[in-house]
Amino acid sequence: MNLTSLGGSARAVSIGFVADSAGGLGGTPAGLQQCLGSMLTAFERSVGFAEGVVMSFDPDVLLPNAFAASVERGLDDAVVACRNEQLDRDFLKFRELAAGQVRVGVASRESDPRARSSPRWQEILDVRGHGHELRAALVDASGQCWGALNFMREAGRPFTERDLQRVQSGIGHGASAIARSMVAGAAPAGAGLEPGSVWLDEAGAIIFASPAAQGWLDRLDAGSQAGFARALLAGLAMRAGREAGAVAVRVRTAGGWWVRARAEQITAARGRPRGVAVVIDAARADRVLPLAASAYRLTGREQEVVRRVLNGLDTRSVAASLHITEYTVQDHLKSVFDKVGVRSRRELAHEFAVCLG
Repeated sequence: MNLTSLGGSARAVSIGFVADSAGGLGGTPAGLQQCLGSMLTAFERSVGFAEGVVMSFDPDVLLPNAFAASVERGLDDAVVACRNEQLDRDFLKFRELAAGQVRVGVASRESDPRARSSPRWQEILDVRGHGHELRAALVDASGQCWGALNFMREAGRPFTERDLQRVQSGIGHGASAIARSMVAGAAPAGAGLEPGSVWLDEAGAIIFASPAAQGWLDRLDAGSQAGFARALLAGLAMRAGREAGAVAVRVRTAGGWWVRARAEQITAARGRPRGVAVVIDAARADRVLPLAASAYRLTGREQEVVRRVLNGLDTRSVAASLHITEYTVQDHLKSVFDKVGVRSRRELAHEFAVCLG
């Protein structure tokens, strides 16, 4: 097994619990890449596959922002996978699994007629010599999708009902582990780079990139598999190409910086599409706090209280700004402390330091 994207060793753990990543279950959340690698190792041992990928999503747009793979994948492979998920007419799409009642699905070249006309099977699975596929959306108890699993096996070795049950049993804990690992730890102060611009063609290939944008792309590639940043842009471009407005994805670099890439179509004078423009910049705290709040399943009011506490307001000031009583503020804080697994405002500020970089 070659976990080339981890940047470190990953501990094998039982399905449904990933390397101390679920806050409140013991320990500091693991880094996102370690979390993904641990999940991949755990599922390889309990379910088994010839090739496997575990990825995390920005839950607002269901675009991958990190992944771990058991087999090295090149940029061309990643772009084909992005195009399939974003543009092709196919079955067992991750977004469909995320929105459905059943989060796990399997397909077989031997018995599933849908595989015969599937672009994904023709361009990915058949080419790589696989005969069976298992796909799952990692959705938490609140309905947020934080990632996905894609496991493949050779012909003659189908996934069983027991395999599906094992994957299903790990979905909720896996989603929570990814969510909390994604937002864990303080972001470094100051990104040190200006906003950068990239112009992509409709297929997501770079036409030109500003020097600042290239600096951001280099940071996104550091600690990831080669070509990760290009694959990220390709997926973003394909999504922007079919959306009416702009599309943005939040990504965290191996160095801990939060990055936001925002894409929208470029149109000519007569309104015809001419490609996609992407602006890459450091993600502001107000873009990251909702992500952290979702990871800890904070309510809207709890998020408002946390935002004010992080800005240094005392209980009386928080109550006055929200037009609620001080007792209500304390009740909200107690609920937040329980969800995050802290006991004081100081510990809360440390836990949400990811939003303050």
